[in-house]
Amino acid sequence: MRKAVAPIVMAVGMALAPLPFAPVVQADVCAAAGGRHVSVGGCTNVAGDAAAATIVSQDHPYVPNEIPCYTVQGTPYYTPPGQPC
Repeated sequence: MRKAVAPIVMAVGMALAPLPFAPVVQADVCAAAGGRHVSVGGCTNVAGDAAAATIVSQDHPYVPNEIPCYTVQGTPYYTPPGQPC
């Protein structure tokens, strides 16, 4: 019994060891365009912009005159059309 438990415990420990060191996802997209009279370039964080849009959209209705949902504390928030509160 003890011979079977030791390899299992070691395998679980090795499987869980990388979890605290998982990298943070960052999706930076960079592009540049140049022409005869103008040159434009820049980078954007696609994942960060999408997360910010999601957070902002909870504060504003998706459609005009939408009835808000309320948290337990009484804070209003909005959900996408067709989604329950």
